Amino acid sequence: MKSWWIKFRISTALDSGKPLPASLRQKIAADPELERFAHRTQALGRPLRSPPPVNPSLHDSIMRAVRASAQRGQPRRAPGLSWLPASATLAALVVVCLWMSRPNPAPPERPSLDGPLMALEMSEQMPAAMPSMVMAPLSNEWARVNHDVQETTQILLASFP
Repeated sequence: MKSWWIKFRISTALDSGKPLPASLRQKIAADPELERFAHRTQALGRPLRSPPPVNPSLHDSIMRAVRASAQRGQPRRAPGLSWLPASATLAALVVVCLWMSRPNPAPPERPSLDGPLMALEMSEQMPAAMPSMVMAPLSNEWARVNHDVQETTQILLASFP
């Protein structure tokens, strides 16, 4: 990992055109692989910094060939078919206008909101009605337990002399 980082630092230092820092030169001198990498990078970078000279006649001949191919590439239209795109556009415009001007059918009758309205009204009454609704089964059961205890007490008291 260190080797890759050092190679990256060598590459960026050579790309900037500045001399290599002293610490980087010491690491290159100590490692033959880094030294080979630095020399190869410098050798590859030199030709890229100075572009090759351009021959003006070569440039002119290339541009002539490009212009000639551009002129040959443009197809000639038949004079009788020049009205075709305009008429197709006009026909599409007429169809869109007719479609937009047609009368819209009446919207379907919406379902009644009585059910949801009733549920909404019930939800407003829930905080007051909920405790009695939840406690009613427990209250009934508790009343039965109390009744059973009272009867059991009477039976037990009646059995003692």
